[in-house]
Amino acid sequence: MKLIDAESGTLETLRAELQAAETLLKDGAFTNAAVALFAIVKSPRYSAFTDFVEYQNAEYDLSVALARSGAYSSALEIIDQIMKRGPAAPYWGPAHRRAVDIALETRDHAGVLARLESIKTSEPIPPSAAGERAYLRGRAAYDKDKLADAEGELVMISKKSRLYSSAVYLRGVIRARRGELKASAEAMCEIAATEDNDKYTFVVDDRYFTIKDLARLGLGRLAHEAGEYDDAYYHYFQIPEDSSYLPDALFEAAWSMYQKRELATSRDLVKEFLKEFPSSPLWPEASLLAGYVELADCEFDESQKWYDTLVAKLQPIVQEMDRIRKDPDLRRQLFAKAVTRFKEVKTTGEIAGTKPGKDVAATPTDQVLALLRLDPKFLRMNDAVTGIDELANSAPRAVRQWQNLAIQVKETSVGKVSTEKTLEQEQLADANSLVEDLRRLAKQASAQQSEIARAKREGLMPAADANAELERLGALSKKVGNALRDAVAAADKAAEAAATQTSGGIKPMIQADISDARRLDKASHALAAKLEAEGEKLAQQSLDKLYEDTRKVLDKAKLGKVDAIIGQKRKLDIEVQDLAAGRFPEELIGRLWNASMIGDDEEYWPFEGVYWSDEYSGYR
Repeated sequence: MKLIDAESGTLETLRAELQAAETLLKDGAFTNAAVALFAIVKSPRYSAFTDFVEYQNAEYDLSVALARSGAYSSALEIIDQIMKRGPAAPYWGPAHRRAVDIALETRDHAGVLARLESIKTSEPIPPSAAGERAYLRGRAAYDKDKLADAEGELVMISKKSRLYSSAVYLRGVIRARRGELKASAEAMCEIAATEDNDKYTFVVDDRYFTIKDLARLGLGRLAHEAGEYDDAYYHYFQIPEDSSYLPDALFEAAWSMYQKRELATSRDLVKEFLKEFPSSPLWPEASLLAGYVELADCEFDESQKWYDTLVAKLQPIVQEMDRIRKDPDLRRQLFAKAVTRFKEVKTTGEIAGTKPGKDVAATPTDQVLALLRLDPKFLRMNDAVTGIDELANSAPRAVRQWQNLAIQVKETSVGKVSTEKTLEQEQLADANSLVEDLRRLAKQASAQQSEIARAKREGLMPAADANAELERLGALSKKVGNALRDAVAAADKAAEAAATQTSGGIKPMIQADISDARRLDKASHALAAKLEAEGEKLAQQSLDKLYEDTRKVLDKAKLGKVDAIIGQKRKLDIEVQDLAAGRFPEELIGRLWNASMIGDDEEYWPFEGVYWSDEYSGYR
């Protein structure tokens, strides 16, 4: 039929194609690299080269490209093929590590572990792989709140495992959750006290230093809970300046000093935090703490200034947050910006055009964005929505390609195809066009509803007119949805009628592929709707929680202002009582003493010269 290239590949062509694919992989073009590597791994031209190291290299590179592009399930399928060759295969170890990394990235610890353990080999697995599986078992047990089982698995991991530091940290977390603070601190110290040039610190990956910073932060929190504020202060200041946890450490150190009533130190730490990290999500609580410090130091005027500033700054942010959480379009826009910002920070370490943590947001919406912390579950859901949207957009094209092939392949004679269309094939083309037109119309109606809602929100369109138009578009969307279901059913019937027109041995294969393509088309659109709804639910929950937490800080600031005013009044009452009893306030005693030393016919002129170092021992 001449539908595929029947020429067999050679080792030279395999190496050349592999080199081109690895260049794409190195340049970060993960999707294009995956396509190029699929052309090697899945091509019949290289079916005789599966035992060659170049072919196995292409397999592993394909799993890397798929994982980096977010296609984790497809990456695991390729890893399954590599794992079946056994631990003696050259890429078995790297593939196993890649599978564990996917489990940690997706947090599907139990699922990936079951997949790995289902592949039986005659040879024993290496100790490093055994440690990685033990860690996954521990994480899976921890996810189910089986803390004893989790710790039992984690203690089996040796120091030679790359996940040893992660296992020790998780053991410390488990002990802290059980209230065993001393035992938890011992686990955290094992990580924090290890020198970076220790031989075991080289058996790590890029998670090691993050784990070490978390351990130091954990030690500070444990000491704070135990009331050992000096120790907490010490541990917090062990976190290096280039750590992403430095804002948390600085803020919590200020709280520890406030608890110890080292008010001067706490005041300095809060000011340093607000100066270095004014757009940190912790700035409202840090400003609240600054007011607490002044209040505890009886500096009631300063305390009221902090509270007034915080209320004035936070009130519009809370109002904007409330407005966004009640408007689906605004919420989607906010989270789209948040995801973009997260990816920029993850890729480059900073947001485009800003200095991390030091640029103050300009508008209330930007300030809400700065306070928003994305839940890892939402990020994974967002990746899934992005992937399924791409799949749903490309599925109709795949259906058309297979149907066009079915139209062309009419075996009138060997090596010839027919380009004539039957009545059934024309009906199928019309049905497919109608389905795609209705889908586009549904998207356009949804986009128009969003635009009208925005115009109503911004006062660009009268509310009555906007409501009437939204009602009309809602009715149209409902009609389009019903028509789309009917059109999809009609297209399925037309596809079955057109498939019967093909003949010969290739007919069943093409018919099966058309059925799969159509099933994929319908399933992808249905799944896209479900995932988008779930993503909306997670976004709403996250924003509602942020709103409640921020509103509580605002309420505390208002109460703190009341305390400051009561303190001012009480201070004045005491001064009046002292004056009535013949006692002068402490701040007036020095001035009254100086005044008493001057006669009625004398004047005091303060020295206006310069004190030389040999004249005054306290000269600065």
